[in-house]
Amino acid sequence: MEIAIKEMHKSVPEHRDRTDPLVGAVLATEDGELIGTAYRGELRQGDHAEFTVLERKNRTRKLDGMVIYATLEPCAPGARSSTKLSCAERIVNARIKKVYIGIDDPDPKVKGDGKEHLIDNEIEVIPFDKDLKEEIESVNSNFLKEAGERAKQAEIEGVHLPFNQLNEIFDNYDLSDFSEEALRDFKEKLKLTYEIDSKEFRGILGKWYFLKTDSVKNRISPTGLGILLFGKNPNIPFPQSLVKFTIKTKGSDKPKILDFDGPLVLVPKKIEDYLEINFPKAIDRSTFARSEIKEVYFEVLREVIINAIVHRDYKIEGANVNVKIDDDKIVVDSPGKPLVNIEKLQDFSAPTFSSNPKLANVFYQMGFIEKRNLGMEELRGFSKIMGFRKPSVTYDEPYLRVVIWRSVDSGPTMPEVKTFIKSRRKVSSSEFADHFGLGIKTASRFLNKLVAEGVIGREGTRKGTKYFLLE
Repeated sequence: MEIAIKEMHKSVPEHRDRTDPLVGAVLATEDGELIGTAYRGELRQGDHAEFTVLERKNRTRKLDGMVIYATLEPCAPGARSSTKLSCAERIVNARIKKVYIGIDDPDPKVKGDGKEHLIDNEIEVIPFDKDLKEEIESVNSNFLKEAGERAKQAEIEGVHLPFNQLNEIFDNYDLSDFSEEALRDFKEKLKLTYEIDSKEFRGILGKWYFLKTDSVKNRISPTGLGILLFGKNPNIPFPQSLVKFTIKTKGSDKPKILDFDGPLVLVPKKIEDYLEINFPKAIDRSTFARSEIKEVYFEVLREVIINAIVHRDYKIEGANVNVKIDDDKIVVDSPGKPLVNIEKLQDFSAPTFSSNPKLANVFYQMGFIEKRNLGMEELRGFSKIMGFRKPSVTYDEPYLRVVIWRSVDSGPTMPEVKTFIKSRRKVSSSEFADHFGLGIKTASRFLNKLVAEGVIGREGTRKGTKYFLLE
């Protein structure tokens, strides 16, 4: 990654009327042997770094299973002239196994589609470390600003979404199936001046791809995206769009079940209103006596839930966002495999990656995400200061699970550990981590410490290692 950044600084600009990105690329074997480097414009004006290192410097070499490190998201199919393959296509054709990406390209011709093409072709995509990402952003600040402005202009020209059903016309629906409240909320948050029943406002909805002309029936119909965001009952075609709350506290006979449904653009406000009324009472414990603690936990919980709604994988039918609250913890399950290395999520160093970059933009423009720039890193730091257990992030297919702990504790107690292992007879470190909401490395260290102390035994090696109680 650092070598790619060094190459990046050598980039040769191509245009005079706009800022070109500085891009560096490195080609290596999976075990780290350096094969080649390149930077934008190195051998010929305008040549992309990935093209240079793959096609110009290593055209005759067999590249199966190798790794590319690129400081900028590879350009997407269709981003270049009709006679040129994109860098993402060249990477797929070369049978590259992994691609490390420094920063996403906000240019409307790329904007997530390059990364999406790699993932669709079963190439593992991994982000650069956070500090290196910040260096790339700083050097490319002018390019990112200009590309972001181009993206805003192009946003109204159409939206491409990874979930195909969102692109489809729902010809059995019409404008009457849109919620007036949801449309007004969208209008007000984007500060649009048109009335919602006007031709101009319908034109805006069409440009955002919430409506589309049905050429067969010669009429305007909602798209799946429009129904999901504004439909009165989007859970009928998209039953996986529900957000399910399960709240169980001590002294209650049975858990309280709540489902948040309706137009997706109204769900964040519904959840926020519910949390503001009930959350302080739900966490009214001596360890949460200070009002600022309640505020931080409320804001971070809100961010975790909203991001689960926005960044989840909507292709997984029957999998809803689940929020489970009890006296010890708050668990948020978001459907979909993480797009970044799970260990980077667990140590809070991962940059934001989304399965739905265009859907995320709608929520960003409406002010639902990144409202106060609070996130897991802030919660971890605050938890450490106040003595709370840090949040945990795990993946239990098909859910990415975030656990926000509400107890002042450094880890599970010995009785809890013994009870859990005894109930399973033998457990792996991943099972232990999942049960207690720990990172896999933390769980392994904890278990190995107990082995050294003679509390538990260990058998097997590597991923097959199991732990058991010693009599």
